[in-house]
Amino acid sequence: MKIGVYSNPQKDRDGEVRKLLLAACAARGIEAEQFSPQNYYDFAVSIGGDGTILRVARECAATGVPILGINLGTVGFLTEVEPSEIERAVDKLAARDYILERRALIDATVREKHFHALNDVVVMRSGGGRMIGMEVRVADELIDRFSCDGYIACTPTGSTAYSLSAGGSVIGPNTPVIALTPVNPHTLRTRPIVVGSFENITLTLKNAETDGGAAVYVDGERVETIAPGSTVTVTGWDKSAMFVRFGKKSFYSRLLGKLNSWSAGD
Repeated sequence: MKIGVYSNPQKDRDGEVRKLLLAACAARGIEAEQFSPQNYYDFAVSIGGDGTILRVARECAATGVPILGINLGTVGFLTEVEPSEIERAVDKLAARDYILERRALIDATVREKHFHALNDVVVMRSGGGRMIGMEVRVADELIDRFSCDGYIACTPTGSTAYSLSAGGSVIGPNTPVIALTPVNPHTLRTRPIVVGSFENITLTLKNAETDGGAAVYVDGERVETIAPGSTVTVTGWDKSAMFVRFGKKSFYSRLLGKLNSWSAGD
């Protein structure tokens, strides 16, 4: 068995959690090395929070490598174990005592470049306090035109992230949809909308009252700057990320235990 380890140095500052993992693997005869997108692994282990997982999810989805997340973040909604559970987790991996949870990704096209997101694709105003004008189409049918701070297209996984903060619904992870959520729309009628996972969604920047135009973010990372008239096309990707889960804890109990309890300060 071979494991690729991706450790976030901002979270595991002294490298102690990584050392614990490597020691546990060595004691069980499991090969472990620094994660590289060019290599194949039986498992990828992410040490950090949900943001750390987002950084490796695209590469792992492309090659079919399951991800195990060790939580060093605030919420850790996508992670599975705490640092104190590393030895037990490695034992379960070695014994094949786990289940795999599949999570869909989406594909965004900007200027013929493709980007893949586990959480979301966001078009957002760049700088200043003025809004941008957006036109939204699904299967070339007009959905709406309005001014707003930005617009979110997200997966069911991403429905518990930025989209939730912007008023979008929580969506079960096995639901084959893409959620579309406006950010502060200047209208009384616009609401979030949910469409099929392989619908062709077009987000067009109609105008931008800021010098910087608008920016496109993929899983929180700024990837492109766009000018009025530019379009961002979003649809489903035919590959999925797979997450290692121990036991049968449901998405909804995870939602309560991770997100609600954390935000309530428990």
